[in-house]
Amino acid sequence: MTGSTECHGLAEPGEMPEPSRKQQSFQEFIAQHHKEFMRHAMSRLRNLHDADEAVQIAAVKIHAKWTVIEAHANPLALAMEIVRTSVIDYYRRLARLADREIPLAGSGLPRTPSADDLLELRGYERLDKARTFLEERAPKQAECVRLRFLEDKTIAEIAEYLNITTNATTTNIHLGLKALNALMNLPEPGKGRDS
Repeated sequence: MTGSTECHGLAEPGEMPEPSRKQQSFQEFIAQHHKEFMRHAMSRLRNLHDADEAVQIAAVKIHAKWTVIEAHANPLALAMEIVRTSVIDYYRRLARLADREIPLAGSGLPRTPSADDLLELRGYERLDKARTFLEERAPKQAECVRLRFLEDKTIAEIAEYLNITTNATTTNIHLGLKALNALMNLPEPGKGRDS
């Protein structure tokens, strides 16, 4: 019987090789990558409390799928995809729940945005439109720009994360910034030359 095991190349239980990478616990993984998750959420939601809540929701989903994520070739990429989805779904979930909320009489809840709130957000409108357009037309460029400037990753880290060369990363960042600059410098719709 031992001969048949050797001919098929099966290892005995005591001969199993050690895993190639150190297995991380869920708590260690979240602690190590929490800042990256928050940077992504903040770049999208622009509110620390909303970003924190979206990351917490994502962490619950990551915990539920931890065995799959831990076994994945790139656990961070899989976890970051869950964070992205959580951030996208965050406001959708709030909108669904808002229909079910009943404000207390005289409490003023839910608070309507003030003029100052709207003016503060107006400064991001052109950038948001340009980023959305770039994400639709050139997603790799948009992702490279986001990782470089919003998540503060190095060129080498971006290249490894996206599984592309460092030259491709540099080119995508350059082209993405050039496109964003061109998109943000377009005249406002409906504005023409003064005669």
